[in-house]
Amino acid sequence: MQESSKRVVVGVDGTSESQIALRWAVEAARTGGLAVRVVRAYLNQASEWPATAEGSIPEPPVDQYQAELDAAVEFVRDRLGYQAGSGWLVHAGPVDAILTEAADAQMVVVGTKFDSKLTAAVLGSVASTVTAKAPCPVVVVRGEARNGPILVGMDGSADSEDAVAFAFEQAARSDAPLTVAYCWQPQERHDAPITEMRALLQDWLVENIGTYADKYPGVAVRTRIIEGRPATALAELTDDTSLLVVGSRGRGGVTGLLLGSVSQSLLRHSRCPVAVVRRQVAAD
Repeated sequence: MQESSKRVVVGVDGTSESQIALRWAVEAARTGGLAVRVVRAYLNQASEWPATAEGSIPEPPVDQYQAELDAAVEFVRDRLGYQAGSGWLVHAGPVDAILTEAADAQMVVVGTKFDSKLTAAVLGSVASTVTAKAPCPVVVVRGEARNGPILVGMDGSADSEDAVAFAFEQAARSDAPLTVAYCWQPQERHDAPITEMRALLQDWLVENIGTYADKYPGVAVRTRIIEGRPATALAELTDDTSLLVVGSRGRGGVTGLLLGSVSQSLLRHSRCPVAVVRRQVAAD
């Protein structure tokens, strides 16, 4: 078995969304030469019910959960080889189980519903909590995988720099083109004309990704200066995008507790998988 840090962790739960996430994780592992660790967690919530008679509390269908896990691991091994797939069935909450496995993983993948009134308002608790707390990049998969460029938002913050590094790495592995976007909102008054400001921002963006472009010369990269609020402007570009990459906090946020407002909004409204890259600091 490959060393644990060379693996992708994916959570499954028997839903179609988790199966889509599993397929995405396998493809990411294939392009990166990684193993896949499948986590199937469950809680015996029925054990908390008051029993009406001795022995009347139903047991959780552990055999069913095991069968789901076995099928997922077999799916991985059929595509990546026997040694590249492993699984863990655990009596625990899914968040705790995934975060335990994420401690030494390279990436975590979770699924969520692609289009519903519920996710338009509130992201699933598992996806949002794992994304906020995992010590590695988390990909929240919405809808089936598709071809297209990788899109990453950059704003000059440390988190966005980590996001750009991750995006370049993924683009190099998948042979996908990469777009690096900076979003800005022109004000009524500027020290310089808007056209001049756009040119200055374009030069700044090209300069700031120079190190990554040199490291990954095979990546076809373009830069874009986009007017508008970052969450809205980036979401509008995801119709033809294979992956959107963002930092977790940008210029604000609470370390280790909450995602930034931009990443939260994009997780709800992006029309493609979203990778959230959270910088780790000693205070976490």
